[in-house]
Amino acid sequence: MKRTIKLLALAVVLVFSLNTAMAQRALKIGHFNSSLVIPKLPDYEKAQNEFKSYGEQLQNELEAMAKEVERLQSDYETKKDQLSDLLKQNKEKEIQDAYTRYQTFRQNSQMELEQKNQDLMKSIYDKVKAAVTEVAKNNKYDYILESNPNAGMLWYTTDSDDVTSLIEKQLGIK
Repeated sequence: MKRTIKLLALAVVLVFSLNTAMAQRALKIGHFNSSLVIPKLPDYEKAQNEFKSYGEQLQNELEAMAKEVERLQSDYETKKDQLSDLLKQNKEKEIQDAYTRYQTFRQNSQMELEQKNQDLMKSIYDKVKAAVTEVAKNNKYDYILESNPNAGMLWYTTDSDDVTSLIEKQLGIK
């Protein structure tokens, strides 16, 4: 019984000693600005070109739909005095339906464009995250923070290392 108590006491002393030793080790914190790193990646330019092309396709379709609404409205205004009440109602409904399709497409295209950007950027962010993780492990960083003030991740820092060049090197950026 006395032996068990001695072993238990020794284990408690060892645990507290290890915790104290670990607590005395200073945290190593680094920071980098992803908005300076990401545009240097070859995948970024490709993603931006694809995003721009997709946006132009949506814009062209939206403009065609707007012209169709304008054409229907103009045609109606030109001929409305010659139309019967039934034909006027039919043309007004046609104009309203075209406008509703235009509005719906405009709203959906904005959401679709945001989703496209997220999809295109995901692999880029994953690649940067992997590089940051590798830099942190290789250089024994406890934390690496975003230093871009517009990203809202870090507003104040003291005595941290800028590891942007290490992350660029890990990503193969010169």
